Amino acid sequence: MYNRYALYAALFTFGSLCVCDDPTGNGERPAPIPNPKTAYEYFVELSKYPRCSGSEKPASDFLVEFGRARGLDTRRDEALNVLIKKPGAIGRENEPPIILQAHIDMVCKKDDGVEHDFERDPIVPVIADGDWVTAKKRTTLGADDGGGVSMIMAVLAAGGLSHPPIEAVFTTEEEPGLLGAGRFDVSWLSGKRLLNLDMVQEGAIVVGDGHVDGPDIVVPIAIPALMKAAVIPEWPYKPDSPLRDKMVEVYREYYGEDPLIAGLQHAAVECSMFASKMPDADMASIGPDIIDLHTPNERMRLSSYNRVYGYLVRLLESL
Repeated sequence: MYNRYALYAALFTFGSLCVCDDPTGNGERPAPIPNPKTAYEYFVELSKYPRCSGSEKPASDFLVEFGRARGLDTRRDEALNVLIKKPGAIGRENEPPIILQAHIDMVCKKDDGVEHDFERDPIVPVIADGDWVTAKKRTTLGADDGGGVSMIMAVLAAGGLSHPPIEAVFTTEEEPGLLGAGRFDVSWLSGKRLLNLDMVQEGAIVVGDGHVDGPDIVVPIAIPALMKAAVIPEWPYKPDSPLRDKMVEVYREYYGEDPLIAGLQHAAVECSMFASKMPDADMASIGPDIIDLHTPNERMRLSSYNRVYGYLVRLLESL
């Protein structure tokens, strides 16, 4: 049985919050809110653009045009990282910004004999078995981290959402070792809260790396050799985290249960790199259920994706 709380290579709990798959006992989960289909449509659209690690320019160009077409403050650096800023909703213009962050690139793999040119051919997501999104051909899907990128795009594009000012950071070359994040100039940012959308399990709020004692949950994953060799900064756990506290509060209201508060071991997200540059920033990471990432078997659970998008919107309303 697949464990929906397994994360990358390992997770361990930082707190005593319970983990309850279904507190109601009736198999129900909260209905997604608002307009998750739009978020998924952005995932489908993003999938048309090549974005293998080191070859992200078509997708980076797409994001630049996406921001500028909506009149949003959009800039790009030499590493092809993209920053898009959206003002706060009416009445919230002067609130502290929230940084939403995801990486553009993906691991590009295909089965032997599959005719697919990752430098030219679009990836076509299809829904299989009712709830799982996979690539039409036997290739990686790119939900890692197209799922996060597309959710942020939906927030940037949506009208009528209540949110503080948003600073959306889309980075390149995460998979080989957080390279784009390493080159990103954080002086472009004014926010002190960062939400990374690169996790692969609904139900977990990751708040640091695994540098304290605790039980491990281990799941094998295909981690690129370059990432294994990279020097990844620490992402220290912060005992005092207003962002984490608010995320737990909203999670309880939305899901009717407690999240798993967790840390990463033997893997990395870009919070590690941003924490080394912004040590005072408050950070966390979430994401939908994705399995077999970095392989042609990669799949994303659509209902999970929709719920996590709904949770993101609720959180932005509540910050």
